[in-house]
Amino acid sequence: MQSKNPIFEKTYHAYLNDLSGLDLSDRAEVLDITVMKQSNTASIPYFGKEYSVSTEGVFDTSGQRPGYEVCVVLLKYLLMCPERLPMEDDWVNYRELKDSGPLAAYFSNNTLGVLTRIYEERKDVLESVASFIGGVQPQQNYPYDVAVEFRVLPRIPILLLFNDKDDEFDAQTAILFERRADRFLDAECLAMLAGYLPKWLKKAEGAITI
Repeated sequence: MQSKNPIFEKTYHAYLNDLSGLDLSDRAEVLDITVMKQSNTASIPYFGKEYSVSTEGVFDTSGQRPGYEVCVVLLKYLLMCPERLPMEDDWVNYRELKDSGPLAAYFSNNTLGVLTRIYEERKDVLESVASFIGGVQPQQNYPYDVAVEFRVLPRIPILLLFNDKDDEFDAQTAILFERRADRFLDAECLAMLAGYLPKWLKKAEGAITI
């Protein structure tokens, strides 16, 4: 059995301790989540799966604890909940979000670059997979070959824009967040969230016949 990373474990339990004393039902409306008041347990959908979060821990529907990044994102999501729903819902690039500067290169290489490599000359595959996992067309028209909105976490949708390569330009990917996203999660957690998108798409691709 693989031993757990002690640094990760320390961080995980510190966040659980921070939940102590909080009434999560006070955060349910702002976050648009369900909270079982008696047990003070939040039910949070994340990338198409449901997770329960309380001072007891983070668990999936089978009772297993998910990976470290999922745990951190969901715990910080509860802990950072603003007092009221922010109204700034226009789309912005990651680098426009608070404290994103030090992570901008990582975000570009490990999320945007990965998506571009996976779906270069496979635009139709990306469209099929996005539809399969519930991606929706954004209200605004974008000059991209593929434009799809994913509701991966309540109040924190992400918008994927993709142009395939042609005779003049290389393939290009962009990911946009609502401007208020950094009120719900810090820059590191938003990078983790976006970094999970390529894995989610690839897993879904293996589950469908294209």
